[in-house]
Amino acid sequence: MNANGYRLVVYTRRPQPDYSSYLGHSIHFAVGTEEHLNTLFHGYGRLFAECSFSKENGIVSHGIRDITLFCSGSIYIICGIETVRRVENGVTEEEDTGTVLRWSTEDFSVFSGPSRMNAPLDGMDSDGLEQAVPAEPSHLPEGADAGVEIRLPKTLAESLLRQNARVRFSFLTLPDTAEISSPGDLDRITAAVHYTDGSLHYRKIKWNVEPLAAGKEVKVHGRIQVRRFPFPVEPHPWGDPVIFYTRGKYYFIATDDTDGNRSFRIREADSPETLFTDTARRSVSTLLDAEHSRFGGTFWAPEFHEIDGKLHIFCALSEKGRGFDPQAHVITLRDGGNLMDPSEWDEPKRCVMPDGRFLNQNPLGDGKGGITLDMTCFEAGENHYAVWSYRTWEGCDSGSMLMIARIDPREPWKLTSFPRLLSRPVYAWEHNKVTDNNEGPFAIVTGGMVYLSYSGGSAGEDTYAVGLLTARADADLCDPSVWTKSETPVLASGFVEGQFGCGHNAFFTDEYGDCYITYHGHDTLKPSPRLVGIRRVHFGRDDVPVFDLSDEDDLPREEEEVTIMVKWK
Repeated sequence: MNANGYRLVVYTRRPQPDYSSYLGHSIHFAVGTEEHLNTLFHGYGRLFAECSFSKENGIVSHGIRDITLFCSGSIYIICGIETVRRVENGVTEEEDTGTVLRWSTEDFSVFSGPSRMNAPLDGMDSDGLEQAVPAEPSHLPEGADAGVEIRLPKTLAESLLRQNARVRFSFLTLPDTAEISSPGDLDRITAAVHYTDGSLHYRKIKWNVEPLAAGKEVKVHGRIQVRRFPFPVEPHPWGDPVIFYTRGKYYFIATDDTDGNRSFRIREADSPETLFTDTARRSVSTLLDAEHSRFGGTFWAPEFHEIDGKLHIFCALSEKGRGFDPQAHVITLRDGGNLMDPSEWDEPKRCVMPDGRFLNQNPLGDGKGGITLDMTCFEAGENHYAVWSYRTWEGCDSGSMLMIARIDPREPWKLTSFPRLLSRPVYAWEHNKVTDNNEGPFAIVTGGMVYLSYSGGSAGEDTYAVGLLTARADADLCDPSVWTKSETPVLASGFVEGQFGCGHNAFFTDEYGDCYITYHGHDTLKPSPRLVGIRRVHFGRDDVPVFDLSDEDDLPREEEEVTIMVKWK
């Protein structure tokens, strides 16, 4: 192959302790020259075989091996032999299904397929096709099992490298001079922060107005307002963390079920940073606990939501004496009530369908029931929606599934439409190591779009990852066909250095209008407690949220200090 040309390598990865066969036996991509190779998509699998379902509606995992690749003009055809996974006594074995999976693409961003074939070129004219050649071991990325390579046009290769480059700070701009009528006019001057993908983010600046004098031109110093959070924000093993900003205060709530704890506690502080510092001013209140309520089994995934001016907490609670039975509930703050006063919150109300049935009672019309949890809500297109996770063990484990319905904004524990199945864990990264999850949904509604994050994999391990469902805000969001599901995670182990198994996230908007993601994860690949992380969500050039922008890539510390010449007229 021409040493100065570009090549595409398509490969599978060897299973490792931190990257199981469920992930490794998928299709990976790398682009480069003879001298240097760049893995795409964080070195993570890009195309996964979809699972099948057993007669009892359980998930049967599938994989891919023996990749082949063909090129016909500008069309690339990727094929792999499909395998099915069998787990016996904790050991995973794979056998061929006798089927070839086939995808096609022009840009390696959008893929058609997979189509199921008996052979790679079934139904195709093989004349003029260029076939990839087996890649030499020295041409494969580290950790690769086997793969093939093919020449790639320079324009396409460079486009792929740009698309898959990490978004990073590039430079910032602000005016050199400004004329003001009062010191308050400086608040309108913001820093335009430019990023390597061509996107922009405007940041507020805190100016030192002391040098200002009427009729004079002086140099004024300022500091760009930026929030930085260490990972973890504190050592306590919280799960499912949520931050909410209202009435000029920040509130934190999360799952805390370590050491036998069974309660919901709310923290209040003047800033999100001081929510996690013992020395800063903050207050803590126990909203609900097992000792003083009818609930005792699970106190899971509480979320603050304000609907038509009323504040609610959506959560999953189990009543005493019912064993493991988490079910979706809503707790409502009385009008004008103090969030930190438990007496101002109404009794939890269990969520019901339009006919009065509880959410877990035959929601799919198959005669089965199960558990309901991780309920979230959002407003889009003048409708209010709820999305939650449902799971049944009747017959077999169905895996957790995302359900969607409209709700009554005046009584959000009541559905106004019957549940529809939105998503199941069909890809191997969602049911990695037989942990079959679609859970923890939370929405960003912006720019006419709904971005619904959710988590797959194991909530307590490095396999946990965040996926994304996307739809237009004005669509009928109870119609599953209007949603597009990400084939790969948007946040997973290693996407941010030193962070593993990140998932069950939520979002909040601070007083500057910036969006942040909260999540739990781990700071080691070894068995460890889950820990809270917080990071700004960046909206890239195409306005799609970016979840893996580190603090330093967002705005380097040395760029925080700025100056401007100001004349006070």
